Amino acid sequence: MHQKIKFLQTNFLILVKDQEFFSKKLVNHLNEQNIEAEFIIADGSKKKQNKIFNKLKFRKKYYYFGEDKNLQIFFKKILSALKKSKKKFIIFCDQDDLINFETIKKKEEFLLMNKGYSAVKGILYDFNYKNEKINITGQTYSDFIDFRFFILRHMFNPLFRSYYCLHKKKNLEKTFKLIVKYNLKDFRSAEFVMDFSTISSGRIKFLKNTSFLRWAGVKDKVKKHQLYEVHSHRYDWFKYFFSNHKSLIKDILKKNNTIFKNFYFFKIYIFVVDICSNYILKKLLSLKIKV
Repeated sequence: MHQKIKFLQTNFLILVKDQEFFSKKLVNHLNEQNIEAEFIIADGSKKKQNKIFNKLKFRKKYYYFGEDKNLQIFFKKILSALKKSKKKFIIFCDQDDLINFETIKKKEEFLLMNKGYSAVKGILYDFNYKNEKINITGQTYSDFIDFRFFILRHMFNPLFRSYYCLHKKKNLEKTFKLIVKYNLKDFRSAEFVMDFSTISSGRIKFLKNTSFLRWAGVKDKVKKHQLYEVHSHRYDWFKYFFSNHKSLIKDILKKNNTIFKNFYFFKIYIFVVDICSNYILKKLLSLKIKV
């Protein structure tokens, strides 16, 4: 048997919705691991799933926050759960994810040894269940080009998404305080705040090891428009976000102490580096796939 993997400075934040099938799968997966860890379970389902998570054999803190009826409630749940953590680092885990703890341990060790880094990212794979067995369907885009200077980190990583990183807890809590303060109602806006804050807070390490298997199905057919996307195209989101959240953007720039001081200069910069480059990269990736 492999040596037990101990997480002394990391909490695993499990975000729960109305999917008992996956909650049971996750608990079974976790109980098979040779680890010492503490889990924070943030339950946002209609019906409490405490009976399922009571079967988790590791240290845990279970909190029922009521149903995730909309994204504002969902984000408040995350912020409340983050405040329950007493560890230096935290990582999100949806109830339909499967975790590679060996890689997460490498992330923890790296952050402990490298103070100038804000987060560590790894490789993600999509999967589904076929005849009760895990079927890998593909690798999600997850690479990262690291630079010492913030502006280069941001410019050269237009597709960077920080959700599955191991984060410094203080940075993540600061981010969700902003998300809740400004009452964000769509996932793309919250994702932008989290990604920009993460990349602004320090360097990002990318490990060429698998961190998660991520279920590739539709998360919630009934509430997909509420919980995941309001704006179908990124340019539509850009127009909405910079028109309706000027105060939030100024607050982000102030709290992250970036080189950006002028709102309109930042708007032009994001249009070029984020919107245009995302469009070009997706076209290139599409052509590559077709070839």
